[in-house]
This record gives sequence, C-alpha cells and structure tokens, in this order.
Amino acid sequence: MRVTLTDEFWAPRQEQLRAHTLPVMLERLEAQGTVGNFRRMAARTDEPFRSLHFADSDLYKWLEAAVLAGRLDLADPVIDLIVACQRPDGYVHTHFGTQGCPPRYSDMEFGHEHYCHGHLIEAAVTHAEVTGSDRLLCVAVRLADHLLATFGPGHDLRTDSHPEVELALGRLGNATGDERYVTHAAWIIETQLARAGRTLETHRWSGHAVRATYLASGIAEVALATGDQRWVDASVRLFDSLLDEHSYPTGAVGGRWLGEAIGKPFELPDEMSYAESCAAVATVQFCRRIWRLTADPRALDQIELLEFNAVPCGVGADGESWFYSQPHAVSEVAAETNPWMYGFEYGQMMLLEWFPAHRHEWFDVPCCPPNLARLFASVDRDLAEVDAAGDLLLHLPLAARVRGGGWDVEIVGDYPDGGDKAVVVHASPPGRTVHVRRPGWAGGRGHDPLPEDGRWSLPVEWQWWRTGHRVEAASGLVHLRRGPVVHCVEGVDLPDVDLRDLVVADPTAAPQRAFAVVEPDAELYAPLDDHIAATRPVEVRTTPYAQWSNRGTTTMRMRFPLA
Repeated sequence: MRVTLTDEFWAPRQEQLRAHTLPVMLERLEAQGTVGNFRRMAARTDEPFRSLHFADSDLYKWLEAAVLAGRLDLADPVIDLIVACQRPDGYVHTHFGTQGCPPRYSDMEFGHEHYCHGHLIEAAVTHAEVTGSDRLLCVAVRLADHLLATFGPGHDLRTDSHPEVELALGRLGNATGDERYVTHAAWIIETQLARAGRTLETHRWSGHAVRATYLASGIAEVALATGDQRWVDASVRLFDSLLDEHSYPTGAVGGRWLGEAIGKPFELPDEMSYAESCAAVATVQFCRRIWRLTADPRALDQIELLEFNAVPCGVGADGESWFYSQPHAVSEVAAETNPWMYGFEYGQMMLLEWFPAHRHEWFDVPCCPPNLARLFASVDRDLAEVDAAGDLLLHLPLAARVRGGGWDVEIVGDYPDGGDKAVVVHASPPGRTVHVRRPGWAGGRGHDPLPEDGRWSLPVEWQWWRTGHRVEAASGLVHLRRGPVVHCVEGVDLPDVDLRDLVVADPTAAPQRAFAVVEPDAELYAPLDDHIAATRPVEVRTTPYAQWSNRGTTTMRMRFPLA
C-alpha cells in the first residue's frame, strides 16, 4: 500500500524529517567520524578510526530512515561506501579487522559486531522493499552467508551480547525465501537463552530494555516464519507481560537506570524512569510483529499509544534535539552534583549530564536519533493494510490517501485532536469492503465495517486513567488522556507551584479546573491523624507528553494523587 499522510500530527513530522532532520543527522555523524570511517575502509587508508566501535550501526539506521523517507539522494552515496567496504568473504565493519584496531570477533561480549551486521541487513531489506533494487540486498546476503559460515553448529558457537541480528536474519529470510537465515536466527536465540539458564518456555522480560525488546522481536520473527507453536507461545507470553507489567502510560518501557534495564514487573517509577527512546522504537517493532502473528487488537492499541506519546516525545520540535532517556516526572531543574564521583564512572557521569532533563543536540552513543528517524519514516506503514480476504483495514484513522492493490481511499479528519472521520472510497476491488479500527480506549476490540455513508466517530474526549496498586511509587495515581494522547503539566505554566503539591481535586471537572494545590507537610514524617491538608484551586494548562520540554528546561509531572 502507498500511504500519503495529510494529517496535522505525523505529516509535518515526516516532512521535517525529510527536509531537515536527516541532513542534520548526517552532518553530525560526519562530524563524529562515523561516515569517515567508511571512507577510510573503502579507500584502505591509514587514517585512524574515529568514534565508538559500534558506530557503524548508527549510520545503517540513518540509512534505513533515509530510504523510507525517500531521500535516496542522501542514501545512495552512503550505499556506495558500504559496497566498497565489503570484504571478499562478505564481512563488513569499519573497526574490527582494520588497521590499528582489534581483530574480527575478538570482543563478542561488548564488540557489537553482529549488532552492526543486523542493522546493515535491516537497511538492505528495507532498501529492496522501497526501491526494488537488490544492490544493497546483495551485500546483506553475502554478509549473512559469511555469518552462517562462521558461526553456529560446527563453527564458532559464540553469540553477540546485543540482540539485533536475529530479527534481521528473520527479515532477510522472509525477503529472500532462504530458510537458512531463519534457522540460524533460531539457533542464536536458543543459544543465548541457554547461556542465561533459560528456555523459550521460561524466558521473561529482564535486563537491558533495548536488548530485551530486540530479542522479543527476534522470537516473534521466528514464530512468523515457522509457525512453530513454541515460538508463538513465547511471543504471546512476552506481549501479555509487556502490557500487564512493564509499560508506562505512554507505552514506554524501561523502569531502571541501573543497566538501562527494563526492571522488575511493575517497576515503573516516574522521576527515575529510563524509558530509552530506542526501547520505544523497539517496542513498536515488537508489537507490529505481534499483530501480524496473532491479529490481537491490543497490539494496534499499543502501537497507537507509542506513536502518539513515547515515540514523538523522543524528538524536539526543532527536529534536531533528542531524548535518550525519557523521564515521566521532573521535580527539580537544578543540576545534580556528586563531589565524590570519579571521572571513570561513566554511568554516574551520564546521569549527572542528563539532569536536569532536557533534549540534547547529540550523544557520544547516538543510537536513539537514527532509530527514532526510521520509526518516524515508517509510521505511514501502520495506517492501513489489505487482509487475507482482500478487504482494506484502516488501523490509524489519520488523514491520508491510501492507494494500491486496486484501492484508492481518502481519510478526512483531524485525529487525534478530534474523533469525527470520513472515508471516501474513490476505487476498490470488486466485492471488497473497508473496515475501520475502534481502539480499546474507545471500547473497541478490533475493526468494524465502514458505515455506508463513510462516516464514523471516536469519543476523543478527556478521561482520567488510574494506575494499578502494584506499580512502584505510583499506586493510586491518575493520569490524563484525550483519546490516545497522554497529557502532563509543565512547571513553566505554574512557576509558583511545586508540582509535587499538585493534586486532582475534581476529576469530573474540565482538566484546567480539576486541579488543586495541597498545603505542603510541615514535617517529613508525622503521626497519622484526622488532619486533612488544606487545598486551594488552581487553573492548570496541560501539555501533550510528546511536546513537553519544547519551551525550555522545566519541571514536569504526568501522574497525580487524588485529593
């Protein structure tokens, strides 16, 4: 399907990506040395390697985004460099095995070579899908064949410590019809799990959030390719746990700064949420696969939640600043300090650099900007599809034109701001119908036939949502949504109020009049008595979470206690 967005939410973001963000990112990857590393490799010069050893992956993600966004003028020169860098045996990497750098596969624990290979393979599959050319796909096939000849049963039994190549091999197997790639992906996954003392049946969410979500996508890829019930069951179990135990109100995952980890079930603190932008991207990718695998409407609900909240929040309104981690509350704007911190304590240095929370122009590890870019460039792919019966399913009711397979359909409306929609069917295959999704938040459980007049409505209105009592540090708190869009309050709109004193006094009132400020406690701890803290009403302006921090560094809060 060819989808052209015309809405006011995603269409401007995609245009900004095409016209501004992709060129800016390429400039910053150039300044960091990432692009130059490929020139060094292609020309076989003695110039020193620059940037970090896994930086190739950042350029590959940027490349996939550029292809999806139609910026082949930017992508083609990079593809030329990649083709020139490939070694005769299929290997591609600008760090390992080059002049002055460690040998190939000498650091499987932290080298991320297979991780880089996976992102190259993904970019190649996308390039072939978009352009019909096999130029980069041939590079990916040779690289994958190198991996199969080097690793696996009868060869090197080591695996990469950062999942990615598994899901990439699954995509390549689907694109080429070569089952060997899927078989190898399954071997990698089961080998990794075994080394962690797990099996498909016992695997659960844990550890580094991005690695965990990439691995989940790899499991779902194998399930899609093989239909094996073990893999299907593992995918479904992970999806259920994701929704029931590990997701923030925005769809984000990753509740622990230590190890950038996904955290224990219900470990979802607001102030110290890690919620890495890459994890939001990876969660969308996993949910896309769950939809294809199970047709569970909750997968589309979660994709929608992420694509209106955690994903767009990752990029500033300027199109050239990014959140690496996404806090869900900020109580102070004063800089953190630690006089006992040593210079080599990277984790603490990072923590101190990022507080107070704001979007940054770039990062030493710039994994999130290009990952967000390829998600931004692919949102239109989540809008519609043709099912096995030939009917058109409309998943996201954004204003758009949908063409392909005999269909020419126009969607009119202002979603997500408004819920009234109209679908104009300019052309359709004989006997086929249009079905529109009614989201779970609107009481739906999937797709309904389009009414004869082409009009339908969603109840896009203000609604308070509660947090389950098991959620760490947020039990009983509520947050505000309007349709799929989560709102927060920024301190810039209440300069004289400590947002920790803000409570919801009347959830039945309009949002701007629902809040009150509670009198702060005189003591940190006091006996429980009949004292009720005095409150005073306060008028509040709310901001969509995705747009917070665009008016300067500020405090912010998303979940509130009831008075």
